[in-house]
Amino acid sequence: MQTIRDIRHNQDGVVIPSGFAANGWSNVLSHEMNVLFQALCFVVTEYETKAEMEKGLDEIEALKGAFSVPAKEAFKSEEDYEGYVDLLNRFKAFLKRSDYAYPASRVEAIELFVKWGLVIDNEDAWDIPVHPFPDVPQLFNLSEAESLALAHVKLEALVHPIFSRLVMMLHERDENTFSISKAEMKEMLNTNDQMLTEVLIKLTPYMEEAIENVLELPDDEKLNFTIVWERIYEDFLGQQFSSNVQ
Repeated sequence: MQTIRDIRHNQDGVVIPSGFAANGWSNVLSHEMNVLFQALCFVVTEYETKAEMEKGLDEIEALKGAFSVPAKEAFKSEEDYEGYVDLLNRFKAFLKRSDYAYPASRVEAIELFVKWGLVIDNEDAWDIPVHPFPDVPQLFNLSEAESLALAHVKLEALVHPIFSRLVMMLHERDENTFSISKAEMKEMLNTNDQMLTEVLIKLTPYMEEAIENVLELPDDEKLNFTIVWERIYEDFLGQQFSSNVQ
């Protein structure tokens, strides 16, 4: 097992295991539990002993008041308060379905993280796994809809970096229209047929016209397509790139 304490000195900034998002944890945990996990990643990266880590957690403003009864006056409106309480109750019900009680304190929340394998308690210090990272479906009772949603999250976590690489490679060519075969794309991206299929599906909404029967075309046939970069900038690269639209 590789942990944050194993690699923290070789990384810049706080180490957040990619498996936390990819394996569905950020989707099934409440806001305050998400904040606590990321705070733990910070203190495990920065400090040596559990005492130092606990003091570091005490100093994090976003954790103050966490796991206490939400106070109405802390919200901008009654609607915001009711929306937060409703969402929190949904997370509580999700945990109860798997026979877990929602934590009433930071200590209880960390105990749950230890039970689930998100945190390693070495008595004198905490640590956090990086690889392998616990998987949500192995620890919780999921509905069919939840299982499908988390499967999509995991697939997106795998596809997105490869899709990002393709977008950047195409963008570097400083043109809109391309003629590239699947074989050439696989070589460019160093990927396989299955992953390329997912990348092409993800790329299709950004094409001026979809490629007909794209998934059935042979590897050596050229795919001719035009990218609408405005869509890429808006959805993928962000509004700050909009001034660069070709």
